[in-house]
Amino acid sequence: MIDTAVILAGGKGLRLMPDTQDKPKAMVPILNRPLIEWIILWLKKYDVKNIVVSVDHKKEVLKEYLGNGEKLGVNISYNDHSGAADTGDAFRSVFKNINLPETFLAMNGDQITDMDIKKFAEHHEKYKPVATIYATPTKIPYGIIQHGDEHTITGFQEKPVMKNIMMNTGIYIFDKSIGEHLPENGPIERTTFKNLAEAGKLKVYFHDGLFTTVNDHKDLDESQKILKHSNINFI
Repeated sequence: MIDTAVILAGGKGLRLMPDTQDKPKAMVPILNRPLIEWIILWLKKYDVKNIVVSVDHKKEVLKEYLGNGEKLGVNISYNDHSGAADTGDAFRSVFKNINLPETFLAMNGDQITDMDIKKFAEHHEKYKPVATIYATPTKIPYGIIQHGDEHTITGFQEKPVMKNIMMNTGIYIFDKSIGEHLPENGPIERTTFKNLAEAGKLKVYFHDGLFTTVNDHKDLDESQKILKHSNINFI
């Protein structure tokens, strides 16, 4: 059973300015609740109550709001990855400063989902890879054109969901041994995952349910619409 999660919550959220002028991206409100609180409540629903929040930009705002996690019914500790250039640096900082269990959840900290963590963990335990990536069907933000001869458009789909193309959600289960595979610099997505895939030590878990991420104002508006009309039940 997984009871620990690492959340990278140091993002500046430059594409969410001016909302992030005085707060980190993780504290941007969605339906009057900070983004990171949605994440923590989801973790709590599945008994993941030991949470490491790795901070950087405007960290004092986040730490003042969350405290030790008592008001949300969880245990929160902090890692400071100030100056980290990318996800590889941030996760390496966590490994250096925090005593992590053998298996734990890890995430980029800008996603909201209804994925069942217990089923995710069972899947990881079955195959025992170094890492498992939670993947979901890809939402294309543009219109897709099919065409034939002489430039004739034969079909058009506006912002389709591609059920046959799965995307990385930025939510993972890691074995502690992943620390040996973290890059010296740069994102784990371009180095660690590529190397693990080549070695046959990376698995995927599919879930076609509620998933939304917040990177800019368009995403923020869309996330609020999705949550407002969902039957999400971890609050």
